[in-house]
Amino acid sequence: MCELFAMSASRPTVVQYTLDRFAREGGERHRNRDGWGIVFAEDRDAHVYREAAPAADSALARMVVARETPCRHLIAHVRRASRGAAHLANTHPFTRVQGGRMQHFAHNGTLHGIDDLAPGLRDECVGDTDSELAFLMLLRILRDLPHGPGATADRFARFRDFAARMAELGDANIVFFDGETLFAHAHLRMFETETGLSAPLPPGLCLCDLRQGGAWQGAGAHIPDLPDRTLLLASVPLSHEGWHPLPPGRVLAVRDGQILHQAG
Repeated sequence: MCELFAMSASRPTVVQYTLDRFAREGGERHRNRDGWGIVFAEDRDAHVYREAAPAADSALARMVVARETPCRHLIAHVRRASRGAAHLANTHPFTRVQGGRMQHFAHNGTLHGIDDLAPGLRDECVGDTDSELAFLMLLRILRDLPHGPGATADRFARFRDFAARMAELGDANIVFFDGETLFAHAHLRMFETETGLSAPLPPGLCLCDLRQGGAWQGAGAHIPDLPDRTLLLASVPLSHEGWHPLPPGRVLAVRDGQILHQAG
């Protein structure tokens, strides 16, 4: 049971994190975490920080918070391993370069039997997770499409079809940034209860559309200076107001704080 967070904003802005609290509020109150990672996207490139250790004990996590890196698009992931050991190679978000842009991918869930769909790609994985293999499959699906506003609809259509295929294998909550557009797919996730983990249930992702200035405060995350348009995605709501659960199968393409395409 991992925790996902993503942001898309109309101008570069700072998100301040307390990653351990973020994970606890997301439902990891009684379980150790197996790693964390954050991507601060900057045009074609990005600042990427990952560590295969709990954020609560991490000097690197504290440095990331103190640095206050502004960005338009951000992906954060706190991992609870379901496949693959707690190694850096298995820590999300995963990153590759394609089409001259850094591409980033994070996933919550387990995709059963994914190796049967792409046996030739397993040798290209750095780690041994189903999530990294899914990322490489997606990059292969998109590799012949250009970037740019004219190609966004085609890239969205291929991501939508890919996400639907992943949902047939298991829980498939996905956030993917292609160096220009943030794509997301909401599905099912397990929730921690008094008696243990639940069966997979909706919602897998929730959406918050912030259209005002000032500041925003959430559990484990704070935006001190909101842009005119900001969209947040998270595994569970991080504040009391403004969050809407996404139905299973909802797919979004988001850029600069605006939804460009959605389906499902």
